[in-house]
Amino acid sequence: MNLHKIISFTQRLAIGFILTGLLSSSVVAQSVLESAEIYKVRNQVELSRQNQPAWSPAKLGDNIIPQDAIRTGANSRADLLFNEGTFVRTGAGTIFRFPPGTRNFELTSGAALIMIRPGQGQSNFKTPEAKVVSQGTALFIQHDPNTNASLVGVLTNSPKGPVQVTNNNGDVSIELNAGQFVSIIDGAVGVIEQFILPMFYETVELASGLGVGQENLISAESPEVQTTINAVKAEALEPLTNQLAWLNGFCRFDVNSQGIPELMQWLGIGVPGAQLSLKLPQTDLLVIPVRSLTGLSWLGNYCKSNQLTTDEPQPTTNN
Repeated sequence: MNLHKIISFTQRLAIGFILTGLLSSSVVAQSVLESAEIYKVRNQVELSRQNQPAWSPAKLGDNIIPQDAIRTGANSRADLLFNEGTFVRTGAGTIFRFPPGTRNFELTSGAALIMIRPGQGQSNFKTPEAKVVSQGTALFIQHDPNTNASLVGVLTNSPKGPVQVTNNNGDVSIELNAGQFVSIIDGAVGVIEQFILPMFYETVELASGLGVGQENLISAESPEVQTTINAVKAEALEPLTNQLAWLNGFCRFDVNSQGIPELMQWLGIGVPGAQLSLKLPQTDLLVIPVRSLTGLSWLGNYCKSNQLTTDEPQPTTNN
């Protein structure tokens, strides 16, 4: 083998090592869900084991593995802490499991808010109506089997791209960023809607600790859960700040008086062909679209409490 061939072979070998290293680091970055601890329970929470499919009462500290399922009753909740730090809060009437695989979750009824530490890799979620692929750290999913309706919403943005939502037929796929949600009903994907992030953090118990001024709620959690919530909260702050600035722009309208019709028309409320029609499952996750009468009412109270009106304060001069 001559010198030229030796150098060429060496270069190819070096490139091979580099590519192998990159692939290995990619694999390492994709953390695996191996088990979860039942971190909190409220009222009726049941557990179904893969080898014992009958439901039995679940208790604090129970360990679950792939294909085990958690079920909550009315006015009940269960929180799960996974081996790599993912924290899942489930609401009432929820059936939740994680199938075998790298990062797979499945929700067949109810609601769940999922908080994932940055850098864990791609996560896949499935409901009877939707498939969700996320690189982000916080999102919520709900499904109502009575209306065949699933809903997916996003709380944070990932540098690796938006959350992808596809109906189970695979013929419609959309992308969601922080502060957006979409419904999928009987296979039909609805329009992308904005929801009110500050109202969500104020009223949704499953999101407790993520809102501004809720540090006392975080301090009551275990160190592992505190680490996860704080990591997610850091990524949730920018979308929240941006939306508040956006909402403040709405306050240029006088939402408490004659400006209501104009604002309603601008938001698409009461305009022919632009009616907001959305069937929301009745779960622990109440999602209020900005483009709704409830959202408009919240905005009016928000503007009033922050003294943001159409009239800018005029400087005073001394004569």
